[in-house]
Amino acid sequence: FPNILLFYPEAARAMLEYRIRTLEGALRNAREQGYEGAKFPWESAATGREVCPEEIYGAQEIHVTGDVLVAFEQYYHSTQDQKLFREDGGWRLVRAVAQYWCSRMVWSEEEQCYHIRDVMPPDEHHCHVDNSAYTNAVAQRSLTFAARLARDLLIPVPEQWLRRASSIKVPFDAGKGYHPEYDGYRPGEPVKQADVVLLGFPLMHPMSPEVRRNDLEMYEPVTELHGPAMTWSMFAVGWLELKEVQRAQALLNKCFSNITEPFKIWVENSDGSGAVNFLTGMGGFLQAILFGYTGFRITRSSLRFDPAFPDDIHELNITGVSYLGNKLRFSITREEMGIEVTESPRALPLEAVLEESGQRLPLHEGQRVSLPTAAGWIQRSSPGTP
Repeated sequence: FPNILLFYPEAARAMLEYRIRTLEGALRNAREQGYEGAKFPWESAATGREVCPEEIYGAQEIHVTGDVLVAFEQYYHSTQDQKLFREDGGWRLVRAVAQYWCSRMVWSEEEQCYHIRDVMPPDEHHCHVDNSAYTNAVAQRSLTFAARLARDLLIPVPEQWLRRASSIKVPFDAGKGYHPEYDGYRPGEPVKQADVVLLGFPLMHPMSPEVRRNDLEMYEPVTELHGPAMTWSMFAVGWLELKEVQRAQALLNKCFSNITEPFKIWVENSDGSGAVNFLTGMGGFLQAILFGYTGFRITRSSLRFDPAFPDDIHELNITGVSYLGNKLRFSITREEMGIEVTESPRALPLEAVLEESGQRLPLHEGQRVSLPTAAGWIQRSSPGTP
């Protein structure tokens, strides 16, 4: 989804409309498990009902419900399309997901925070665990987005959304400075696939660079070497964030073992087993390029960038990036970055901002702006920008 959103927001909207169409099934899924709101299925169909042949995934791998809302959030922040939410059913879905998470949490008197118990995290080697770091973090993000969207739409925000978002437990070991995958996780325990490292990307869960590094260091050696194809791309994005470019590239190269000849089809596992034409593997690889090398991050108020290249890449050109109705072209080398608005039909005017200096550079259609290759962001032009 993030790759499609970056270039084709109309197609991304159609994907979200699919979720809106299947909301009734998701509401029924939640009711049948004894919860409120909407629970999206692990494997979906036209009805939104669970069609996964193995019951445990549909019952326990509930982070997918939060993942759906991350997609709605990314779309909203990069398009500001309120019509999807005001008129086309998006708000009803967002509200239902927030209600689900509230009903799924329980208060722990002992720890004085909310728990989500008896789940399977993204790491499918484990089930019936409590407080999956990723699951709880994505639930927190769901509630935070729902509250912010309600304010934008001038809808009263339920107080419990804010209270639970601020009080949910996301496991953290202060002594070792890392996020345990779930309550009771022991360092060194094998992990099937990318899990805790997803806190950094795509969730952008608040943490210091040191904690981000510790999470990567903790889980890289214990993650299944020949596991699903999307795993190493997510580690690569993490190392690119930290400017460990060669380490990132070595991990990204592992993805290529999941491509089979003669038609270069992605498969789930590097031994050729599992799902064929594995979209998740393709998606992870593209995200490593489009969000890793560029440092692109879609935030509430901007499209951030912070490029990082391995040694064997000298230039990256990306054409057709869509942000707030504009189409953008980026050309990036180690020393210089060029940004040009190629199309701006009825779009919001933009400016580039350099993080270190705060310098603001207006972006006008057809005019290439050059700046040093460094961290910054693109945002709506502020009043008074020339």
